[in-house]
Amino acid sequence: MEKTSHLQGYLFVAIAGSLWGIGGFFVTQMSDAGASSLMTAFAGHFLALPPLLLFCWLGKVEVD
Repeated sequence: MEKTSHLQGYLFVAIAGSLWGIGGFFVTQMSDAGASSLMTAFAGHFLALPPLLLFCWLGKVEVD
């Protein structure tokens, strides 16, 4: 295993953990604004879709 790919994995884990951690802030803000649980869940998944599609489109993930 190359050292860069090993470090890249740690970087991705750190980014994912950071984004997961700040998610609670946005859920609280949406709840205070009157959004339902369904709307909050939809917004989270909807906002995650474009970066995931871009990542797959750039060829970083091979789908069999």
